Amino acid sequence: MLRRVVRLYSSELSKVLRMRLPYLGVVCNALMALIAKQSVESFSQPGELTFSGYFSASLNLTSTLTTPLFATIFAAMLVAGETSRGTLRTVLVRPLSRWDFLVAKFLVAVTYLIVLVAANVLPALLVGKNYPLQSAFDRNIEIPPASEQAVIYLTAIGLALIPQIAALAFGFVISVIAKNAGTAVGMAVGLLLSVQAAKEFVQIGEVEVRRYVFSSYFDEPFRIASTKISGVYEVWSQERIYLLLATSLATIVICLVISFWTFLRRDLNG
Repeated sequence: MLRRVVRLYSSELSKVLRMRLPYLGVVCNALMALIAKQSVESFSQPGELTFSGYFSASLNLTSTLTTPLFATIFAAMLVAGETSRGTLRTVLVRPLSRWDFLVAKFLVAVTYLIVLVAANVLPALLVGKNYPLQSAFDRNIEIPPASEQAVIYLTAIGLALIPQIAALAFGFVISVIAKNAGTAVGMAVGLLLSVQAAKEFVQIGEVEVRRYVFSSYFDEPFRIASTKISGVYEVWSQERIYLLLATSLATIVICLVISFWTFLRRDLNG
């Protein structure tokens, strides 16, 4: 199975390289590094801006806006695009199982998500190297050295990928259910944005619904990272990180189970 999935994964990547939308997402994420630069500089006093202040702002922008949006759109097109073009039966005529097909598609989606994140991180690092690690106002505060800051940010990026994968899995299940790429993208983006807005106002008794929605935690790891680097005591082991993991992993599992169950039972002749 592994060999078949790897072969199909390579084939799917070659298809993606011929598409235009993935490049748009990469460019937008890269531009966010410049937008973050203008934003933080306009609100900072001379000597106040640091590398962590800028880098966190850049990561926050993409993690809450462009990355989940483009990841969801991309995932929503993967299977629905094959369905609308009528190429599903052609692909599955080869010695490939439906399981192989979905696994390869989802791995391609995760790869694109990682590329989106890297598209912001790399230019943000180039821009951020022009800022000091410590501001002129924090001379009496013990700021972590560069090596420790790197570990903190790598941890934050790794944690932030989990709710992003949940958004991707959400788009993926819509792609499996829908039979048209346009419909899938519209449904996935519309539902994601609706949930993003509605969760802030819906409350059941004393329970705030947003605490149990994965998209509430897109930027949480970067908030903690920024606090840790500013010299304030903060830990990764806290309730909001546990909720990030629980809500995101639950969403990923549920969406993938529905995706595979639906696709494995689908009548491709219908």
